Amino acid sequence: MKNFGLGLFLGAAAGVALSLIKDEHGVRLGQPLKENIAGMQDAGESLADGIAKAKKASQELSANLPAAERAVSDISDDVKHYQNHIAPNLKEINYRSKKIQREVESTDQEQKNS
Repeated sequence: MKNFGLGLFLGAAAGVALSLIKDEHGVRLGQPLKENIAGMQDAGESLADGIAKAKKASQELSANLPAAERAVSDISDDVKHYQNHIAPNLKEINYRSKKIQREVESTDQEQKNS
């Protein structure tokens, strides 16, 4: 355990020393790492914000779901009522269209025979 602590200390010291050294362009070696860490922090915050928004949307959906189900049920009932209401009219239209079709066929048949 003593060697582990010593290795940990020496590794940390070496990391700090390397982060202070500059490359040929004058940029510190630790600078890109610092930018990457900042970028990861921003990404983590964005992810946390996105998760919070998703939870809020899920809660709102759960709260509004009964009203939506009720609205769909009401619409379904209205459609059934409308279908029942227009059924006699549709039967009458169908009857008259068949009657007209029979008359047309009868007229065509008479014209062919004459």
